[in-house]
Amino acid sequence: MREMSNRVALVTGAASGIGLATAEALAREGAAVAIVSRPEDDLDGARARLEKHGGKVLAIGADVGDPAAVRAAFERAETELGPIDAVHNNAGISIVSPLIETSDEVFAQLVRTNLAGSFYVLREAARVMQPRQTGAIVNTASELAIMGQAGYVAYTATKGAILAMTRSAAAELASWGIRVNAVCPGTTKTPMFLAEFDGVEDPEAELADNAASVAMQRIGDPAEIAECVVFLLSNRASYVTGTHLTADGGRTTCVPAGSIGVSIR
Repeated sequence: MREMSNRVALVTGAASGIGLATAEALAREGAAVAIVSRPEDDLDGARARLEKHGGKVLAIGADVGDPAAVRAAFERAETELGPIDAVHNNAGISIVSPLIETSDEVFAQLVRTNLAGSFYVLREAARVMQPRQTGAIVNTASELAIMGQAGYVAYTATKGAILAMTRSAAAELASWGIRVNAVCPGTTKTPMFLAEFDGVEDPEAELADNAASVAMQRIGDPAEIAECVVFLLSNRASYVTGTHLTADGGRTTCVPAGSIGVSIR
């Protein structure tokens, strides 16, 4: 039997990047999947990609920053697919901006989508799971929730808050049989990440510099992050809650070989 057979999953930010990779991995493992993304995103393309795996797929256009839209998305998914017991709370945006140049509008935009949106999805997931006393939720944070990087002060504020929210929600929901964890992706080749290089003089050189900062000397693939999410949502992680899994090629914990100290190769 496949890992997620007879499960119903909902994934936000699922039209591209890590969300799409996770939705596809869940579908491949037998789950019925509701994919949620902004109405203007390519939901039709994402749905077609998932349907190749033969399971039920529902595409819902919704802005996670709108609590009414989030509730409506959950209600529709439960009506058409059945009781939701796995949620990847993934939708987010990234805006690179030096601290003193970050406008109120940019900060508010990051907070609305990354923090408030994640809260609304988490709250709705808990609301539908609590009466059934079962379920698993994975919030997408970031390696930048646990390390600093210039140009990301506002972004890291939202991602660090997601880790704090994950721990508190896990403590509160454990007695109802609901597990809450987070995944902290490192540098990953997603449309959102690649968009950060728009307008730079030499994107390939910048990407190479990014890869060089990773102990494994490469940028991650969304499918690699998706495997971490599926593990945390699956019964294999039945005794795991209130923590985060960092998938960053060692960037936050390992100095790349040869960057300092004595070379060993």
